[in-house]
Amino acid sequence: MSDHISGPRALADPIADITDVYAFPSPERRGWLTLVMNTLPFAPADGRFSDGLVYRFRLRPGDVDPGVRRTQAAESPEWVVDCVFEAPDGSGKQAGRCTGPGGVETEFVVDDPGSGPTSKVFAGPRWDPFIMDAPAGLRTIAEQRLSFVEHGTIYLDGKNVLSLVVELDCEAVLGYVGPLAVVAETRTRGKFSVRVERVGRPEVKNLLLGPKQFDVVNRDLEIRDL
Repeated sequence: MSDHISGPRALADPIADITDVYAFPSPERRGWLTLVMNTLPFAPADGRFSDGLVYRFRLRPGDVDPGVRRTQAAESPEWVVDCVFEAPDGSGKQAGRCTGPGGVETEFVVDDPGSGPTSKVFAGPRWDPFIMDAPAGLRTIAEQRLSFVEHGTIYLDGKNVLSLVVELDCEAVLGYVGPLAVVAETRTRGKFSVRVERVGRPEVKNLLLGPKQFDVVNRDLEIRDL
């Protein structure tokens, strides 16, 4: 699910802008979950992560009955996976640390995968997977008619993002194997923690909340960050 440049905060702090979030069963290890958070649109090939942010995945059981979801969601467990980075050294090498439920830590270096018995982590610049024809999307909204004409047009083809990939052994780390609800967050690192960006559904902020000409209530209000 993509969420590039999705509000004033993302524009003000691109390093904290979550561009994509993915969650899927590991294709290589049965019972493992793969989590992906991409940040920083138009990242340079030698880009590095912020040492002032916490890159967080939040997970909850996803098999809650919709009829009682509000009550059960408040009582259901939540697992948090936090990844942080140190400032790059003089050679550009950057160390990172991923902490999962139960305090299990995996240390790694950007561009060099790290692994433990129940988790694996990779972080580094990767090709942006965003495949939408963004200019055609803007024309569709402005003209109120479909304007996608060139098949296979990829607006960000050839551009990079900073990709963070975490794989977890669900039984060992979560004590749970089943459907999961997943959101990703970037937060300030330190005692005063502020959430900068949150992504849980694809392009809701840009495509549903961004166009203001259709909203008679919030036409003069930027609501994407809210």
